[in-house]
Amino acid sequence: MLFQYGSLTRGSGVDPRGLTFAVIDLETTGLDPARGSRVCEVGVVRMRGDGYVLDEFATLVNPQLSRISNSDVHGITTAMVKDAPTFGEIAGDLLAVLSDAIIVGHNLEFEEKFLAAEFTRLGLRPTGVPGLCTLVTARSQLDLWGYRLPDLTLRLTGEWPSAQHSALGDARACALVLAELISNAPHPLRYAGPAPRPLPPAPRSGRVAARVVGLRRGNQGWLSSLVAQLPLMSQPPAPRPAEVAKYKALLGHVLADGKVTGEEAQQLAVLAARAGLTQTTAQQVHQEFLLEVRAKAEADGVVTAAELRELQRAAKNLAAGHLIRDLEEAAAADRARKNGPLKGWRILPVGDDPSVIQLMDWAVGLGATAAVNVTKTVRMAVRANGVEDPRLAKAAVAGIPVLDPETARARLEQVVAEASSTRSLLDSEEGERIATELERTQQPSRPEWHEHWRRRELDPRHCRGNFKPTGARSGYTTTIEIPKARIPATKDGGCALVFLALTASALGLTWSVAQLVSRIVV
Repeated sequence: MLFQYGSLTRGSGVDPRGLTFAVIDLETTGLDPARGSRVCEVGVVRMRGDGYVLDEFATLVNPQLSRISNSDVHGITTAMVKDAPTFGEIAGDLLAVLSDAIIVGHNLEFEEKFLAAEFTRLGLRPTGVPGLCTLVTARSQLDLWGYRLPDLTLRLTGEWPSAQHSALGDARACALVLAELISNAPHPLRYAGPAPRPLPPAPRSGRVAARVVGLRRGNQGWLSSLVAQLPLMSQPPAPRPAEVAKYKALLGHVLADGKVTGEEAQQLAVLAARAGLTQTTAQQVHQEFLLEVRAKAEADGVVTAAELRELQRAAKNLAAGHLIRDLEEAAAADRARKNGPLKGWRILPVGDDPSVIQLMDWAVGLGATAAVNVTKTVRMAVRANGVEDPRLAKAAVAGIPVLDPETARARLEQVVAEASSTRSLLDSEEGERIATELERTQQPSRPEWHEHWRRRELDPRHCRGNFKPTGARSGYTTTIEIPKARIPATKDGGCALVFLALTASALGLTWSVAQLVSRIVV
């Protein structure tokens, strides 16, 4: 057998928070490799038991079949895998990401038979690999009506998986379930089973064609969602240059109007898979694209307000705002200067004395503007001692004060002080009180799924195969208790009892007829 199964137990064992797990999910062309079904997608999340993700791996796999007949199940078509790597090409990369880890899956026996068949086809026969099944773990520790991965993810994390029926999406969901069980179980769980060990190496191709599933616009936009659905690989392979060029060309077309639609994001996702992009390389491509757009805007030496707005829209869509932050800061500084406390003060400098120049530099930095001639908008003239100029006489006639630099500075500083005093700041004690209240209201509460924690864990051997959910807290069967509300007597009461008994039988429940009848008050 490929796997030697361990378990998460309330008994003795190793603290799983320090162990390394490789959570795997496969999409396949059918249910049985013995009948010719093959793997068509692989997703792996390599993580520590405390939930910290160490690495990811995901790719479509060319099953080398003439046709994929179950595309309605997972959405993978024959055309999508045409240029994807074969299992033989990814086997070395897959073994590397699984090595020295406990392999985890939801119903891991399904993955086991396909992995064993694919590796055997290549002449690779690893055995005794440590394995852990989250389906068996959930059944042994939680008393639920159903244990499907989407339902379990919602129950334990409060959110539905974002990319169901994709290998990486389901592997990520399974990883969240595992981390929640390890970190937040009412009773600490220990790992009992074989320790991680290295797997036999095989040649690595570095080829990936990661499928993007579950695109959502969300708060971050379509492109951020696209990048997030790609695998976060610790050593991402280099993308294919020709396909990257096509991706950039479409990206330029998509961002031309400053908006990205869901259909456009789907088209980009297809090209991302063909280019072999991962989270890291996709971000690099996006940043390269933005830098190219910026270089064009700066080619004439000036970035206009319209060009800056275009760059900002692109940067927001590409989640690369840091690449134009200096331009935004310069623009913000210019706006702040123009809207400073001396906004509206038009000052006429007379002469080239350093004291006059220094004053004007200071005043303009606070929002004032420099005048050239005497007009009705001029509010002050500044001249150095001994400087004569015909504009001074015009200023005097117009009632504009003519001051030396020192006096002008004192008056303008008074204006700045008065403007600053009108600004209101939040009282620090009040702010601290509000922060304390917010912190108090955000204290985590006891997880709801603790209500389904079994009083005693079940033996994992009995949680495999045709396990029947019981909905009870004390074993495999339960006694249904009818509420004590009064049920009116009818002449059809006997039929009602028969109906209830048949229903109980259909649900696989153990009934106590005496208890049932005693609850019915005629």
